[in-house]
Amino acid sequence: MAKRELTKLDGKAVMEEAERDQQVYKLKASWRRFQIFAGILMCLLVIGLPFGIWFIVAANRSQVGIGKEGFAFRMFRTRTWAWRDIESFSVGTLNASGMGGGLVGLALASSVTARTEGLRGPLLMKLVDRKWPAQVPAHQIERSVAMAREMERRTGLTIFPPETAAK
Repeated sequence: MAKRELTKLDGKAVMEEAERDQQVYKLKASWRRFQIFAGILMCLLVIGLPFGIWFIVAANRSQVGIGKEGFAFRMFRTRTWAWRDIESFSVGTLNASGMGGGLVGLALASSVTARTEGLRGPLLMKLVDRKWPAQVPAHQIERSVAMAREMERRTGLTIFPPETAAK
């Protein structure tokens, strides 16, 4: 059985539409500072200079833009997903292996989770006819809950469990 081809969207057009509709969600200031710091450390070694500059530029342009046909995530490169290609959403968790492994990774993951406001992990998307989910680091995005609610509204899929009615 052949995989269905995912809808191709123009990332630049989606981001421009999102800016017009004020549906742009930027990187949190703390994550931006961390990425700039990592870029500066890479620039200290002459061989890491191109990567350091790339990290610093990516830190300043990272954002999620939500449009009518889909949404775009821009960090190191721009990736787009059409609403009709998404089967389901789920919120992932940060673990020690995602932060480098070992005790240091465990300490970093628990620290990031404890200090994060909004979504506390990446937003995972199961795409049509794809084995592995795509992900957006929602824990790094400002107003991540508002972003997720807008995605729920546009797709009709649930990200958060339904709120129970007060008795």
